[in-house]
This record gives sequence, structure tokens and C-alpha cells, in this order.
Amino acid sequence: MFFEDFSENFMAKTKGRTVSEADIVIFSSLTGAYNSLFLNEEYASKTRFGGRIAPGLLTASIATGLVYQLPQSPFEEGFIALVGSSFKALKSVKIGDTIRCEVSLKQKSERKENGLVVLLIKVFNQRDELVMELEHTILVEKRH
Repeated sequence: MFFEDFSENFMAKTKGRTVSEADIVIFSSLTGAYNSLFLNEEYASKTRFGGRIAPGLLTASIATGLVYQLPQSPFEEGFIALVGSSFKALKSVKIGDTIRCEVSLKQKSERKENGLVVLLIKVFNQRDELVMELEHTILVEKRH
């Protein structure tokens, strides 16, 4: 999407994706996030979560991947770079949870040859509970 394609009423909804045990194990192994909350069921079952949870960065990564899969993806034609990212984890995501996203425009600012776009990504589970909010600031081209 190009800078001009992001209107004030921009809104998109992604497909859902179920978080698996393999996702958590692979992510933890790849990143070195060997936290007992992610990998040790015996330990995690005795915590406030009642079982293993997905790392917040894994949830954020899966959510971002879902946005990539949109028919009109903000990360394809016109996209230059992801220049900033932040998230707030609001509820835990567990093995077997299915997450989906709603993407909207938070703000945009025009520059001479391109523009900055801030996307707000709300992540919901299968019970329609808001589990995370992400903000991605992207640099995008203008149409020539």
C-alpha cells in the first residue's frame, strides 16, 4: 500500500491462526527464551496462568504475520521499512488459542518523498477478548 492508500477510515480484519505447542517451542528455541512459563507445564500449571503461555513477542510476531497475509497488505507494494514497533500484552495467549487481528490507521504524516504511517493492530482470541495491542510505524512510498 502506498501513503495515499491509508485513509482515516482504513480498517482490515485478518484470518485467525491457532497457536500451537510447536510454535512456542520453536520460538523459544530460536530466540533463547527458555522461560518455564513457556516450556515447563509442571511449573506453569502452578502459576496464575494455570498452564503454559505463549511469549508476548511470539503473539506479536504471529499477529504481524497475519497482517502480512491481508489481500491488501501494508507490508508489500509501497512498503519501505518498519521503523518502530511497540505492544501491550493484555491477556495471556495459551496453546490452542486462535488469534485474529483488526488493523486500523492511528496516524499518518507526510514527508517530501514518502510518509510515515502508524498502524494500530488489535489482537483478539477466539472468545473475542482483546489480548494485545500493537503499534507499527512504517515508512511507505508515495505514488509516483
